[in-house]
Amino acid sequence: MSLEEFNQRCACGAQLILLDNLVLKVDEFASAHPGGKFLIQHNVGRDISKFFFGGYSLENYPSAKGHNHSNFARMIANDLAIAKLQ
Repeated sequence: MSLEEFNQRCACGAQLILLDNLVLKVDEFASAHPGGKFLIQHNVGRDISKFFFGGYSLENYPSAKGHNHSNFARMIANDLAIAKLQ
């Protein structure tokens, strides 16, 4: 999927995020996210790699301290992948 197509789909309401070069469809997963639905919804249309690997956290959101996700979390992310970003 091209970046242009990713942006177009998000503009039309698709719940997509980027993790490295993967496009993840997260609409059904958001409510199951251990850190809360807000963290997923807040990052729709964005690259979450820096958050996923613990380098950053959302300012003024106490439960979103930098968190390095587990291998299990990566397996879930891989299952949510619908495309690779070109």
